[in-house]
Formats: sequence, C-alpha cells, structure tokens
Amino acid sequence: MTKAIEMAKISAKGGFNLFWGLATSTIISAVGVILVARLLSPSEYGLVAIALTAPNLIAIFRDWGVNSAMIKYIAQYNSENETANVKSIIDAGLLFELALGFSLSFISFELSGFLATNIFRRPDISPLIQIASFTIFAGAALTVAQSTFIGFEKMGLNSITMICQSP
Repeated sequence: MTKAIEMAKISAKGGFNLFWGLATSTIISAVGVILVARLLSPSEYGLVAIALTAPNLIAIFRDWGVNSAMIKYIAQYNSENETANVKSIIDAGLLFELALGFSLSFISFELSGFLATNIFRRPDISPLIQIASFTIFAGAALTVAQSTFIGFEKMGLNSITMICQSP
C-alpha cells in the first residue's frame, strides 16, 4: 500500500508542477500577443502571422513520435536502473531531433524566397520566413529537453521550459 501512496504523491506533485507551468506560460503568451498586437499595425501583425505559417507547416514533419518514445524508455530504463540504456536513448533522441530540426530549418530557410514569391505572393516577407525558420530547430531542441525531463519525472523543469518558450 505504501508503494501506491508514494506513486500517488509523485503523480500529484508532477501534475501540480505541470499545471502551474502551463498556466504561467499561457498567461505570458497572452500578454506577449497583446503587446505585440499593440506595437504592430494590423498589416505588420498579419505579415508576422504569414511569415510563421510556412515554418510551422514544415515543422509538422519533425514529429515522428520520438519524443513519446523517449519519455517511455527513459522512464522505463530509469526505473530499472539501466543508466547505459537511458544515456543511449537520450543520445539517440537528441541526435535524431536536432538533425531533423536542422535539416527542416535549412529547407525552410532555402525555400523562403520561393514560398514568399510564389505561394504567398509577398516577396518582401522572405527575410521574415528565413528568421522564422529557426523556430523549427529551436522546437526540436525544446522537444528533446521536455521529453527528457518528463522521462525523469522532473515536471518542475518541464514547466520551466514551457515558461521559457512562452514569450
């Protein structure tokens, strides 16, 4: 019975940490959107939204379920005290996510002129798409960190990454 109570305490603490992290990051994001909307004119804000569209669509191809696998196997091997396997899972996930994130960022960066001219019919937003392309790589790094934190049941650290991501 004490094992079940201990697991319940860990789950409750982790759930609370995720709750405050998500709530805080949501508030920060909302304030950030309001500030950006007030600083930019409607047309400038629209350009930012358009520039983020292409990298966000390309970033969809970055998710191959590696983050879910990392969480599962890090938690499993960590509970079995198999630190060599934990390290190999983190290394493999890190290598895969960062390589794919870099590749997709590069593709987005290189296609920015084509996308701006031929798809959006706004050649002037090509530099904005190039800048937004780096969010794909940053998202890959963030995914690895969050998957690792969740796998090790460090929900407080995961909440901190959500808060850092939110501005």
